[in-house]
Amino acid sequence: MTPAEQRLREQLEEQLRLNEWLYEQLERQRAMNAELRRAVADLARAFQESLAAAAEAGEAGDIDAVRRLTRANQQHWQHYLHQIVTAASRAPGAESHHD
Repeated sequence: MTPAEQRLREQLEEQLRLNEWLYEQLERQRAMNAELRRAVADLARAFQESLAAAAEAGEAGDIDAVRRLTRANQQHWQHYLHQIVTAASRAPGAESHHD
């Protein structure tokens, strides 16, 4: 094998490694996006349920129930925010790059 052929072979191997790494990053991004979509859907559903229950309790004059629902809603927000932060920390740009 000539030196030029050897260089071409090395370049091809490096391109193949880079393509594999890029594909892995794409798959990680897809997984993260799916996780974020689930978290946002869960958050929206929980928030709608909480608002409906708080509105009912408010109309009934049950201030204690409104307080409980508000605290539960705050806990839901914290939980979903944690999910989003966790997913974002696994994003390809959040870690060291391929050498």
